[in-house]
Amino acid sequence: MRTPIIVFAVAALALPLAAQAQVVPKVSGGVELSTDESRRGLSWSENQLSGSADVSAGILGFDASARVAMTRESARHAGADTVVDLEAGRRFGIGAFNLRGFVTGHVFTGAARAMDYVEVGADGNFSLGPLRLNGGAVYAPDQGPIGGDNLYLHAGAAVGIPATPFTVSGAIGRTTGSTDDARAARLRPAGDYTDWRIGVEHVTGALTLGVDYVGTDIDTNRAVTSPYADLRHSGNRVLGRARLSF
Repeated sequence: MRTPIIVFAVAALALPLAAQAQVVPKVSGGVELSTDESRRGLSWSENQLSGSADVSAGILGFDASARVAMTRESARHAGADTVVDLEAGRRFGIGAFNLRGFVTGHVFTGAARAMDYVEVGADGNFSLGPLRLNGGAVYAPDQGPIGGDNLYLHAGAAVGIPATPFTVSGAIGRTTGSTDDARAARLRPAGDYTDWRIGVEHVTGALTLGVDYVGTDIDTNRAVTSPYADLRHSGNRVLGRARLSF
């Protein structure tokens, strides 16, 4: 998957933002430092410290965002230094429910070979007082850099503790897909698997501090020949993070 194709796909959904330029968009962003860039229970930064920065803009239900994160020469991504996530989406409100469809391009810099790929997805959330429920699906069509296709289904919940700056959350996900070649181990190190996360956040103004316990049911002792599997960094661990929003 070529980088220009990814950029074009994301930009196509972002065009309505420009078409409504007379309306001032809502812009936000932030910087974050984490003990690991973890996604779906897998380390994307060799289980090392990772810094990231992001910016997003929304207008009339449409949104676009960009995020860059350190991947620390990750074996999972052929030695890439960073990943840039480019995303565009459309949000819909139906009563107490919020639904959103989106397309995301993942662009890797410094990789030894072409590792960029695209995903499409939809998610929704429902809030009731301090309780927030969410769920969704993300699908990556069959692409060479991921050695097949990939489907991720997830659900989660978060609840704010009344009269405190703390929020407790949890999530579970299931990754499945097809295997064309060894690159499928990037997103499924030993085949289909389940991941989970339990976390707590403390928010004071623009500063968010968080601690998460993440894990998978992947057998990290299994013999896998793919150089992309990175089983060493696919197991259970505790992560810390600090974010400054603007």
